[in-house]
Amino acid sequence: MLPNVTIALLINLIFIFSTGKFVTSCIYKEAGDQVVIQFDGEILQADNDMSWTHNKRRVYLKRRSQIKDNGLSVDEYGSLILTNVQKNNSGEYMGEAFTKEGKLIKKTVQQLCVQEPVPEPTVLVECVEKGVNLTCSPMRNNVVVSWMKNGMKTTVTHAFLHVISSELKSGDNFSCTVSNQISKKSAKEVKPDCSDTGLHATTANDDKEKEVNSKSGNEIKKDENEKKLLFGLDLWWMLVILTGGGSFLILLIISLVCVCRCYRRNKRKAKEEEEYRLTSLMPDHTDPPDVQYMQQTTSQRSLKSQRPLPPLPSPQGPPCVGPP
Repeated sequence: MLPNVTIALLINLIFIFSTGKFVTSCIYKEAGDQVVIQFDGEILQADNDMSWTHNKRRVYLKRRSQIKDNGLSVDEYGSLILTNVQKNNSGEYMGEAFTKEGKLIKKTVQQLCVQEPVPEPTVLVECVEKGVNLTCSPMRNNVVVSWMKNGMKTTVTHAFLHVISSELKSGDNFSCTVSNQISKKSAKEVKPDCSDTGLHATTANDDKEKEVNSKSGNEIKKDENEKKLLFGLDLWWMLVILTGGGSFLILLIISLVCVCRCYRRNKRKAKEEEEYRLTSLMPDHTDPPDVQYMQQTTSQRSLKSQRPLPPLPSPQGPPCVGPP
């Protein structure tokens, strides 16, 4: 509890030296929350004027019937209402109330601190020559760190923890907790196991990792041998057999395709040769019937022209009949 109080005092001192004003308290809120900055417990009069500033910049003003609110609102008590606050909304808020004549009635100054929730931490283990180094990660500003050893809180309040070999016993577990004013989270316990081989760390609540680490060397080798078997045979031999069988099947298919193509080509060639021989033995009827008819007529005419002409009649009259 003492470290948390010390951190809070340090934060207040930072505000004192940075702003030059003494800040008695801070309203801590998580990002995204709604915040009501209280002004006073009494209801303001209807004719009272009201003013709110954020880090010296005016964000709300009511003067008579005119209101400039910049998206903000004020309730009947004069309290400023902020919705969905973010880290840039942090800072000093000052509220003032006046009479209609402009005389100051009341005034308040309050500090708003908007923070993000802390992330879930993890303990990193590093084995060194004279012990072990533990680191709580990740870390952010304005975060309080505490360490636990075997369930007991230690006095260390920073992110780094060194344990010497003489203080480290087998089975010791460590955990870290990070917190700020709005949230708190703890890391899983780890059991450092440093040997000559280097870095080792086990999570205390991880039963599955314990079972894996408890396997003997013979069982691991047996599992590896079982994984190398396929259909009861060695995996590599099965790959060789399957690869050889696949190659033979591909060659057989290629050979069958080539034989079929050769057979079809030879059959088509023999058919073409037979058709050619039959065509050469048949008469030529390529000329059309009209051409043949004209050829026959022309040949007949030529034959008729070659016949001998009949004898010419005698000028002396008809030939004599009987013996001369």
